[in-house]
Order: sequence, then structure tokens, then C-alpha cells
Amino acid sequence: MDIFDVDRAPGSLDIFFSPKLRYIDRAGEETERFLEENAAGVNPFGVLLVMREALTNAVLYGSRHEEDSKIRYSLRLAAGTLTMEVEDDGDGFDWRSRSAEVPDIESESGRGMAIMTAYASGFRYNDKGNRLAVFWHCP
Repeated sequence: MDIFDVDRAPGSLDIFFSPKLRYIDRAGEETERFLEENAAGVNPFGVLLVMREALTNAVLYGSRHEEDSKIRYSLRLAAGTLTMEVEDDGDGFDWRSRSAEVPDIESESGRGMAIMTAYASGFRYNDKGNRLAVFWHCP
């Protein structure tokens, strides 16, 4: 059964959804709305680019489209920092070894960390590599 649940509160957005690529567009719409209402001064292009990269990876690699798997996505604005979190039910990946790689500009994959470095203030993975937190300092 497909799920796309949204919970909004002042300064926060939580989305829980089935691992389907089509839900990334809906998450993008919710993100744009959240940014318009809460995060003036943050570059929406960068946030949406990072969101799409992270959610695509969670759907394709983290959950591998498994029906019983779910993806959790959230945005929080607190103390001048916008925080995005993406978590999937997958086995994770070895982000430590990937962090030293320089992505091939012509490759269709492997550019996520470079994108986050270019468009966010910072990011970190949990030890397992199935949860990502990305940060933007708001002006």
C-alpha cells in the first residue's frame, strides 16, 4: 500500500512515504511551500537540489523500491539553522570511503556529496549510512 503522509507545524515539515520516485515531486512541492512560509533567505534552488538528490538515493539505493520500506523526510527551522533529514530502512552505505572520491562530472551518479558541499552549510551521515542530515545557516 502506497503512503504519502505530511505533517506540518510552525517551523517543521515531516513527510513519511513509500519508496516511489513519483513522491519526490510531491515532497518538492511541500518543501517549496515550507521554504516560502518559513525560511526567507535560504536559497530554495540549493535546498530543492539537495532534497531531490537525497530522496532519489533513498528510493533507488536505500529502500530499493521495496514495498514494506518507508522513507522519512523532514525540515526544521530553529535558531537560524534549516535542517533537512532523510532516512530510509536500507542497509546504508560506506559514506566514509565515498567522501574522499572526486565525482566524474559526466557520471550519472556519485555526485551527492559534491552537491551538498556546494549548496549547503554542512552535512553528516549516521554511522550506518542510512540517515542524512543537511544544514543551512539562515541569514
